[in-house]
Amino acid sequence: MKTKLTLLLLVFVVACVIAIQTNSPVATKAPQVTAPAAAPVTVAEQVRVESDSGAAPVQPQTDAAPEQPETEIVMGIEVRKDRDCSVRRHYVDLGNGTVTDAYSCVPNESVADDYELYSDDELRVLSYSDARAASVLGKRLVEVDLAESRRLLLRAVALKPANLAPVMWLAAQAYSRRGQDPASQSARANTYVLTRTAQAMGSAASVEWVLEDLARAGFDEKHIARLEEQVRDNLRRIREIQLEVYGESLVDEVLL
Repeated sequence: MKTKLTLLLLVFVVACVIAIQTNSPVATKAPQVTAPAAAPVTVAEQVRVESDSGAAPVQPQTDAAPEQPETEIVMGIEVRKDRDCSVRRHYVDLGNGTVTDAYSCVPNESVADDYELYSDDELRVLSYSDARAASVLGKRLVEVDLAESRRLLLRAVALKPANLAPVMWLAAQAYSRRGQDPASQSARANTYVLTRTAQAMGSAASVEWVLEDLARAGFDEKHIARLEEQVRDNLRRIREIQLEVYGESLVDEVLL
């Protein structure tokens, strides 16, 4: 009898425990909230250009549109301020009883060289020691007195040996004739002599094409030897001028 009462008591206790657990709130685990990942941060990178002097980094540059030139209104039209010309207005007859206007940009006249304003006599006096005066007068006389022009342009080279343009100008202007006649052959021969003179003074001008012309014109070694003697005459004259004016010469005696 006691055993049955004990079992009944145990069953009752178990039933009470189960009832208590069923009615109790169930502890739920709160969901874990994950913070959203931070968005990537874009940073403008510096372009580093280093130099030996340790200069500061150079910031990248954007392609900027080129600046437009400044303009102004002349005679009712828009023109650039930095133009090197004068705006001119013209009236054009269309031939049907009507006239229209047109505009043009006429180049400004260059300022005349001061030496161009000197007379021949003034330049002749200056040309004793002034290469520029000798060159200006020599070019002025090329159509009037070729022999005097040649003498002056050779003197210009003697006074300023760093500038060999005067004799090369003479070769191109006075001796440019080409053909089979004697005058053309003489022109080629003079071109050779002047070019070789410039070469002896340090010019890099080529004389090969002149030699080819001379060969086609019938010049042989003896003719070329005589032309070379004229080259030496030019160099002797250049040396004399330099010794007279400067007391020394750049022409090596070996060349003579």
